Amino acid sequence: MLLLRYGQEGRKKARAASEFYEDLGDIPEPEPVYEPFRFLDLPSEIRVIVYHFVLFTPTKKTARQNPGTVGASAKKAKAVAPTAHRIALFLVSHRIHAEASHYFYSTQIFRVFTIQDFSRRPTLRAIPRRYRPLVSTLELILGNSWTAPPKSWVVDKGLGLPDMALTRTLKLFIECDPSQPIFEGFRISKEYYTEFSGRLVKEILDQLPDLEWVEFDAYPSVQKNGSLMSRLLRETRAANKKVKWGPQRGWTDINDIGFVDDEPEPVGPDVNGMQSQVSAPVDELANMVEGITLNVSDRAAIYN
Repeated sequence: MLLLRYGQEGRKKARAASEFYEDLGDIPEPEPVYEPFRFLDLPSEIRVIVYHFVLFTPTKKTARQNPGTVGASAKKAKAVAPTAHRIALFLVSHRIHAEASHYFYSTQIFRVFTIQDFSRRPTLRAIPRRYRPLVSTLELILGNSWTAPPKSWVVDKGLGLPDMALTRTLKLFIECDPSQPIFEGFRISKEYYTEFSGRLVKEILDQLPDLEWVEFDAYPSVQKNGSLMSRLLRETRAANKKVKWGPQRGWTDINDIGFVDDEPEPVGPDVNGMQSQVSAPVDELANMVEGITLNVSDRAAIYN
């Protein structure tokens, strides 16, 4: 009985000890302590990725905003993060503000003027002056309000074009060409909108200091050799800017033969200014026919 008693007590003690150690195993391990790191010590490529996540990660509300329907500024628009998130990033430090703002403004396309497509995309007049030198790409959409262009479409100091030293590309998107015959009876005159657009583009090109490229794109109804496109191409080449073509219309340098020159070659007195390549042989044959004389016997044979 004594052995049995001690045996039972020993089993109870062993069971209690095992339960005690099992309870110790259920205790959660302490979380590791992460030491702070210097964000600016990261490579610039990684910092840019972090800036992109903070600046262009929208919420459900910001993702529903209408970016517009016309031009590259609408098709390539990035959904931006809420304003509070962007401001919080810009206010971290002077260096982070400089890097993040440069990435934010240089990766977006800003319209020169507003158009009637219900877009909330900011235009140049809405950009603070300190950020204008960071803009790299502009877009001008022509064809909207072709009967009466808005009075705000004026190239003045409010646009701040001379401050945009980083701008390299100007995208021109043409919605329609009012000089086409289908607009007859609705337009002010055949060349009214062509002259207005030509002067506008010339003033913009003159005020952009370091612009290199002008990209043309349009809807399918716009012809490359039309009056409006010909005028815009002339202004671009006169300003010594390089020309490239957008993806929507599909123009290339190969079909550039329709470009109308300012000084066409003089034409002869032929009908409609058209000269036939066989005009010389025909004139020679006509002179030979005039020199033929028929004898009396030949005339009689012809009449009989």
